Amino acid sequence: MAEIETARLFLRRLDAADATQTYADWLNDPEVNRYLETRHAPQTPESCMAFIRQCNEDPGSKLFGVFLKETGQHIGNAKIGFLNARYQHAQLSLFIGEKSYWGQGFSSELVRALTAYGFEKMGLHRLEAGCYEDNLASLRVFLKAGYVVEGFMRDHVTLDGKRQGCFWLGALAHEYR
Repeated sequence: MAEIETARLFLRRLDAADATQTYADWLNDPEVNRYLETRHAPQTPESCMAFIRQCNEDPGSKLFGVFLKETGQHIGNAKIGFLNARYQHAQLSLFIGEKSYWGQGFSSELVRALTAYGFEKMGLHRLEAGCYEDNLASLRVFLKAGYVVEGFMRDHVTLDGKRQGCFWLGALAHEYR
């Protein structure tokens, strides 16, 4: 059932049964959703189910649930989206919703695994990701995985009532380590 495995995690496609109250609660938690666009609207199990359905029906999107190998607990999500088959590129995004697992290297493990999957299994040439300028933890995760900052978009978003920029990062298959 797992489509991607790491030392501590497995990733599989989400389905309607994964649209739980816990999932919705993650997306409504200001600490979890701080850098997620879902923070702009309240989330419910029904809205999560609609998002899962939309992603699963979209050939340009692969939405994964992130689960602990040891217990099978759903701790977050990851997506390879905005897939452009013609030019062989896509965007990577992720979040760990279970805060008790923050700071334990799961995001780094995920980015490495998703990057390898994108290049080796999907045949992509390029992967991209973005992060808010004050989300330095996310920036470090991508840099550690071999991504390069390719741009900085000034005053791109509003967070806490203030304008802030976003880093744009990329990785190329032939440079991937």
